[in-house]
Amino acid sequence: MAGQHHRHPHDHDVDAELERILSALRDDGGRVTTGRRAVVRALLTADDHHVTAEDIAATVQRDHPDVHLSTVYRTLEALESRGIVGRVNLGTGSAVHHLMDHAHHHLVCDVCGSVTEVDDDAFTELRAEMERRYGFAMSPQHLAVAGRCADCR
Repeated sequence: MAGQHHRHPHDHDVDAELERILSALRDDGGRVTTGRRAVVRALLTADDHHVTAEDIAATVQRDHPDVHLSTVYRTLEALESRGIVGRVNLGTGSAVHHLMDHAHHHLVCDVCGSVTEVDDDAFTELRAEMERRYGFAMSPQHLAVAGRCADCR
């Protein structure tokens, strides 16, 4: 998938972030199982910032073949309900999941399928216009905007 890629944090950073996320699950009464730990680690170490549930499951099952796809989906749902993980459909197949570590949006080419990440501030004027014109306060965590990239126009 085109666009920016998530950089691998150092192992120490992964471990610290893993424990922070698992602690948030525990604080909400969630259990921390081997499967949940493996899903969070797969999210933290993925080559791409946006991964499908199937991508995560494949990564998890390499080290933990007993962890079922249903565990991956339930864990992603638990993380999403706590605002730790976001899910967005980029129009290129399965929905992708990503850590909510920074607000960003996506420009998705209808022709070639390329995805370009744009910072949240790129939509500042649009938010102001929606408020002014319709009295609607946009609060998007992630938007996917379809169109055509410069190469396909």
